[in-house]
Amino acid sequence: MQRFSFKRGLCFIAGQTRWVLDRRLASGKLQLCSEDGEILNLTYGEILQRWQSQEWLIDEQSLANLGNAIYVVTPRDLSTYPIKIQEIAKRRLHYLQKLNPEQTPYNPAVWGERIREISEEIGDTDPPCPSTVAVWWGRYRQTRSILKLIPWNRPASIHQRKPSYAIFEEIIAEVYLTDNKLPKLTVYERIKARVQAINQVLPAHEQMKCPGRTTVYRWLGELQQDLVDLAREGAEATRMKYRTAIGMVKTHAILERIEIDHTPLDIIIIDLVTGLALGRPWITLAIDHYSRMIVGFYISIGAPSANSLLQCLRRAILPKEDLLAQFPDIKNCWPAYGIPQLVAVDNGPDLHSTGFEQGCLELSIVVLFCGSKISYQKGGIERFIRTMSVGHIHTLPGTTFSNPEQRGDYASEKQACLDMQTLTHLILKWIVDVYNVTPHRGINGRPLDRWQESAQTTPIALPVNPQQLELIAGIPAQRTLFHYGVEFDGQHYNDHIVQLIRRRTGKNIPVDIKYYEDQISHIHVLDPDSQVYLQVPNRDMEYAAGLTREMHRTIRAHARKKFGEQCNTPELLEAKREIQEMAQAALQHKKMGYRKSGARQFNLNSEAALAKQDPLVEARKPAKRKKVIPPVALPDGLGDDLPEFSVSPKKGGI
Repeated sequence: MQRFSFKRGLCFIAGQTRWVLDRRLASGKLQLCSEDGEILNLTYGEILQRWQSQEWLIDEQSLANLGNAIYVVTPRDLSTYPIKIQEIAKRRLHYLQKLNPEQTPYNPAVWGERIREISEEIGDTDPPCPSTVAVWWGRYRQTRSILKLIPWNRPASIHQRKPSYAIFEEIIAEVYLTDNKLPKLTVYERIKARVQAINQVLPAHEQMKCPGRTTVYRWLGELQQDLVDLAREGAEATRMKYRTAIGMVKTHAILERIEIDHTPLDIIIIDLVTGLALGRPWITLAIDHYSRMIVGFYISIGAPSANSLLQCLRRAILPKEDLLAQFPDIKNCWPAYGIPQLVAVDNGPDLHSTGFEQGCLELSIVVLFCGSKISYQKGGIERFIRTMSVGHIHTLPGTTFSNPEQRGDYASEKQACLDMQTLTHLILKWIVDVYNVTPHRGINGRPLDRWQESAQTTPIALPVNPQQLELIAGIPAQRTLFHYGVEFDGQHYNDHIVQLIRRRTGKNIPVDIKYYEDQISHIHVLDPDSQVYLQVPNRDMEYAAGLTREMHRTIRAHARKKFGEQCNTPELLEAKREIQEMAQAALQHKKMGYRKSGARQFNLNSEAALAKQDPLVEARKPAKRKKVIPPVALPDGLGDDLPEFSVSPKKGGI
């Protein structure tokens, strides 16, 4: 026997017309579309009536291509009915059980006497007549289900057949099921106006009665609420509201799954010298799902990017002994290190187009891009962020708390007294000495103990060459290698070793490079033959020393605006001095947004703080003025010898 269910794609044939089930409406009706584009809205009962009378036939070919279930129903039980209805059904069942019709054949006189006795026992002042009890028995005897004794009232959907309800459906589609979120009163007013307009052209005996406001509100309350929220709140809000927690991520050892996410910290940091607030920094965190151990973090005054994830991943892979040695007040160990098997991150487009995915590929790390705005797919890190905010960040001076209502009259900017180095130290100490050694409810133990227990049986992988970890933070690109080296972002990178690639091939060839956001003093160029990266220095180290890439791009934009597109090194140095002076002035601006922008130019982050460096100290030094000299023409490369460049001693390639 073939079966069908109300699923999207179900097709009914009515003569020469084919009706395809499309969707369920908020009113509970099903919407069907014909091949000509005609739309028909029917209730389940109306469709089943046409099917049962064979006015509509099922297209058997559509049964194999049905979509998701539009409506799934399970039988009701007695508890789903109002208390009053339950009492009526129990009363009827009591009469049947006491009367026992199977042993007592129907006799009006005998049944009447017995019914009176039962009514006196239970104190029923309005006993039923024998014929009524016989009707109850006829409904109950087949299934012996108490639901058969539920009173037969008029169908709950009887109002859907009224002409005024058709107007109601039109009005809610126009004004209520929209993102304008108009109130219920608007629906009633529109229905009232529509009914009055219709009645103006109808004779008095045919005029339509307008439903009352209470009736309209009741109809609105009976709508399918998830579809109402979908139309009024949007798909993302509805998905979050009605999400269902069914399964869960399961891991069996450390480093099987690392979750990384970033969030703005609920605290304002300051410039240690000027004492002025710089704004809220961003933190990127990595947590091991099995042990709930924090394996790495990265704090930056700038907005999160692929570079933030790369720096956090690099810190997660590195051992932490040298890091903890800088802070004698940290008592516990932090044994988290190693290359993870899988990394779960957000699904931002910047992560697909930058070096994060390629860096993970080189380390044989599987990248899981979680759905957009689906935070529960990275539940471990999301829960930790809340724990850190409530348990640590909100206890520090200068906190902004989670929202203005919670902050109250607390003056966050005036109370701020922590700089980047101090904040990094406090977060590091809290992670190691508090969170990692506190019992975690999700794992029934301490993260530190669970990590150390799993580490005894789990092999932990590390790169063969530690210098390869620097390449993790590199962002890939492709450029052509010329006799004057590789040009990237208006800077030339060259030395004798990289020129050997041209000597082997005898021509200018495209090469893969990796550049870095925190400096422009060197890049890495991939040797196509040996498949190793060569560190190639910047030709103009006087300009590139201590310069971040964001600052360099700002300088280039300023130089092009002032000197034109063709600007040389002296002009870049002049623009560098001016931009640094602007950034220094921004650090002391009265508006915090300008100060934060100035700090971002100097790449204020936790890695510099852990290295005992403060980029803002160098930023406050007066910029050196350099005498402008005529530009020097680049060598034409026609000679037999390679041009000589003054570069810093090379530390070695990778």
